[in-house]
Amino acid sequence: MSPNPSRRRFIRQSVIGASAIALGTSSAARGFPANEKVQLGWIGIGGRGSSLLKIMTKACPDARNAAVCDLKPDRVKRGQIIAQRDKPKGYTDFRKMMDSEKLDGILVATEPNNHAPLVVPVLEAGYHCFAEKPMDTTVEKVDAIVKAARKAKGIYQIGTQRRYNPGFVSAMPVIHSGKIGKVTFMQGSWHWTWEVGRGLGERDGWGLTEQACHHMDVMSWAMGEAAPATCISMGYNQLNNPPGKYRESHSATAFKFADGVIFSYTHLFHLPPKFEEEKLWVFGEKAGVDLVHGMMYGRDKSEKRIGEDSGKHWGKGQSEQLIDFVDNIKTGGKRIPNANVETGRISTLMSIMGRTAMIDFTKNAFEPRIIKWKDLNSTTDK
Repeated sequence: MSPNPSRRRFIRQSVIGASAIALGTSSAARGFPANEKVQLGWIGIGGRGSSLLKIMTKACPDARNAAVCDLKPDRVKRGQIIAQRDKPKGYTDFRKMMDSEKLDGILVATEPNNHAPLVVPVLEAGYHCFAEKPMDTTVEKVDAIVKAARKAKGIYQIGTQRRYNPGFVSAMPVIHSGKIGKVTFMQGSWHWTWEVGRGLGERDGWGLTEQACHHMDVMSWAMGEAAPATCISMGYNQLNNPPGKYRESHSATAFKFADGVIFSYTHLFHLPPKFEEEKLWVFGEKAGVDLVHGMMYGRDKSEKRIGEDSGKHWGKGQSEQLIDFVDNIKTGGKRIPNANVETGRISTLMSIMGRTAMIDFTKNAFEPRIIKWKDLNSTTDK
């Protein structure tokens, strides 16, 4: 299926165990003859959906994009053009698409605050589902997806693609093996040149939730799939827009885990190009790891490469995650995805936790305060 079979085997072997859940075979799962393609439906053909559809069409010869759906007819046509090789049917009603097409899996790439209303019925109907990150924008809707996914017979995979980035997949076991000693501190940042101040917070869940959930996911992964105990966060909007609707343009957030480990994080926009960067550092008693550049640095001044250098290839892992989704379906849908309901739950709730610590919506103001994990009142804590 993959043009690089060794890479596909590598992805398969990287499945995590710490937060794994038992998955049965989907009612949509079936045996696939060698030359039969996995039939896929798409919901949401905006910017992100279009991008993923292009990647799927190019990277996954074992998949056929059988149908595309969006509320906007022009986006439906866009999807049909992108996937014209597969001659997909077009729909503006996702339920009609599910009723009319014989699909094996459905990919959801709508705006974040519309994930749960689509993902839940897709899972309940028995389809394998890939959905973009974050899971959704509120605790209640995240819990709804979690409950549906834990009961589902099919795959639920979330689009936190660093779980499939070969550099991260190679480097993370070094941290978990104890080679750097006990983790003592984590530091991260994502700094950008472009303007985000007018982004719609209500739609996207604000910046930490919509984008930085990628990094929340990585650091929870480094901590063995742990959730933080407490959080404090400060933010503001450079254009002086109120937080009730608009995203924060600058934020500084700190999480503290139960064992005392702190994760310090900054998420900034409107910066000069010199300062654009992604940073994910994990410090231990013996050494530190730079996950983005795949390096381990010892206190004895030793240096060792432990993974590929991702540089500024922030989309790295996208092809791999889609290849794995299709391959998982074709081989029975029984493997737990690297990025699954439990990992997605923690990363999304961490992001919501940071947003809650940053913004007081009763005052419509950026006002920092301490938030505990239990304050989220999630109904899906195990």
